[in-house]
Amino acid sequence: MVKKVKVITLGCAKNQIDSQRIKAYLCDWGFGLVEDERKADILILNTCGFIQPAKIESLDEIWRLGKLKAQGKKLVVCGCLAQRYSKPLVDEIPEIDGIFGISDIPRVGLVCQNVLKGKKIVLENPPEGRKILKYEKRIIENKTSAYLRIADGCDNLCSYCAIPLIRGKYRSKPIPQILKEAQDLSKLGVKEVNLVAQDITLYGKDIYKNKNLTSLLSVISKETKILWIRLLYTHPAHYNDELVDEISKNPKVCHYLDLPLQHVSNKILLKMGRKTTREKIEVLIEKLKGKIPDLTLRTTFMVGFPGETDKDFEELLEFIEETDFDWLGAFIYSKEEGTKAHFTGKQIPLKVIHERLDRLLLLQQDITFKKNKKKVGKTFKVLVEGKSKEKKGYYVGRSQYQAPEVDGVIFIKGKNLRTGDFVCVKITKAQEYDLIGKAIK
Repeated sequence: MVKKVKVITLGCAKNQIDSQRIKAYLCDWGFGLVEDERKADILILNTCGFIQPAKIESLDEIWRLGKLKAQGKKLVVCGCLAQRYSKPLVDEIPEIDGIFGISDIPRVGLVCQNVLKGKKIVLENPPEGRKILKYEKRIIENKTSAYLRIADGCDNLCSYCAIPLIRGKYRSKPIPQILKEAQDLSKLGVKEVNLVAQDITLYGKDIYKNKNLTSLLSVISKETKILWIRLLYTHPAHYNDELVDEISKNPKVCHYLDLPLQHVSNKILLKMGRKTTREKIEVLIEKLKGKIPDLTLRTTFMVGFPGETDKDFEELLEFIEETDFDWLGAFIYSKEEGTKAHFTGKQIPLKVIHERLDRLLLLQQDITFKKNKKKVGKTFKVLVEGKSKEKKGYYVGRSQYQAPEVDGVIFIKGKNLRTGDFVCVKITKAQEYDLIGKAIK
């Protein structure tokens, strides 16, 4: 009898890709995949371990799934939390039958076979070094939009970040392999690829000896039927004029950039190890907006980094208001073992951090709502993602100015719209994050 596996995913887009790889390997090993936990013989939890809230979420999910073992199920834990803390997890949570990190994803079938035999499996291998990434099969659920990883690991060594400890050194996937992956996604019906890595702007610097994202964009746009190419996780210190020109001139590259800045106080940026300054950030944003007039800009900021004064935070709020970001995410500083910032001075009281976070998010909410209201009456090309579960009688989709999962969506009033099609939508109403519109011919 074929044993059934349910894969549960926490965390970012990179984790989603890893889960898709896990599913493909499981199929190769002869396992069946199910969506219903009740029908699974094995539960595999792909965890996140980037910051403290993500760790807590992962642990809560481990304990929740552990309770299902009374029904005869096996529990396997993998992902970032498993990569960092495999031994403590197994020692302190006996419900875990198997555990493996990011480096051991190809061995998931072997892990599952052994836990079914009653063996406890713990694979503890370090993050991969300079091993070149290769194209691996994935099980893609969304046939409209997909993430495409072009590199993994990180060499930036920001003082607060544990990613290099978890995923190892920066390593790029060669252009021919990325092209093959993009072509295969296109054959499945995917219309949009979202390029991801810890820092996509450094793409190629390890295998091609220089930053080569511009060439990659050109190749994907010319040699595939992909219609939208979206750039996520770009580092402000690693742009060049060639890349900016390619984004502005290539019709397939979305006029949308994810530019995580983390802060703008030069003092804090220096302590963070961000390799840039407020002045350089302002020059870059001015250049981007000058070359790409309809640019949508998303950023991320950290609140409560050790040493952040009221003055530093007020400078950040002022910058946000002046820059007028379309989308913004924020998170609080998390003290992570093994990072340089772990040993950095006095920690800011949590109450103060949360007060600052609330102020920042309320400011951006107001900015986004005002920008949305300006879209009413305008028409956008929208990629239909299916019928809305939230609004009865509506479809849901996104324009090139909205990234999947993190930004707002467009609710579309229309008839017989097909998932994966592009339609013109006239915006009739604005909400704080989402838009409502009508499909037009």
